[in-house]
Amino acid sequence: MTKVAAGGVPVRHDHWKPVNPQLDSVIRKYIDEARRTVSDTTGNSATLTGGALVLVGLGLVLAIGTGNPVLAIALAVVLALGGMAYTGLRSPPLEVDQLRILRPLGGPGNLPAGYLVHPLAWRAGMPEYLTEVARVPERRMRIAVELCHRHPGAVVDLLRMVERAEWFVAENKPGHDFTEAGREAEILAVATQDVEEHVRRVSALASGKKAKKKKRLV
Repeated sequence: MTKVAAGGVPVRHDHWKPVNPQLDSVIRKYIDEARRTVSDTTGNSATLTGGALVLVGLGLVLAIGTGNPVLAIALAVVLALGGMAYTGLRSPPLEVDQLRILRPLGGPGNLPAGYLVHPLAWRAGMPEYLTEVARVPERRMRIAVELCHRHPGAVVDLLRMVERAEWFVAENKPGHDFTEAGREAEILAVATQDVEEHVRRVSALASGKKAKKKKRLV
């Protein structure tokens, strides 16, 4: 039975999750880059520079008017600190656009199906993809989690396959008096058959490519 860990990450009953150090490293890199981009204060440099010039001008005016450069500098520093504190309090919290993090990889839906249960994917926009883009119902999500360890394609391919299984059951077995659990089990059975057929096709295609490559080498 699928469980939910901290952060909403689904956890399979067998606690399986994909192991791909290379892809994990790439995802971490994009997460870090997104955070650095949001935290970058370069966009405020013009404002800070303008404020600094105003304070320098004010310091010069005070120094000339009072004849006391030390007092003028002290006042300028106090005003600068007050301005920085006010800016920090008024600044809105920094937010990362989660759906943009993995855009170079085609988005979270383009990750291998197993990443449906990988914590890194859920830090890189998977929740937003599932709810805002794919709009995956809870039942479809549970079935997809059950099959994600076998499906050889991407997350989006697995979700579409489960959706097709839902339609198949609805259209071909409309008279069955299913309970919700029974209907979910029927959809899971159909989707499992589809996944196994997909695995066979992919394996056959890969074997054919290897055979052709070996023949060319010979």
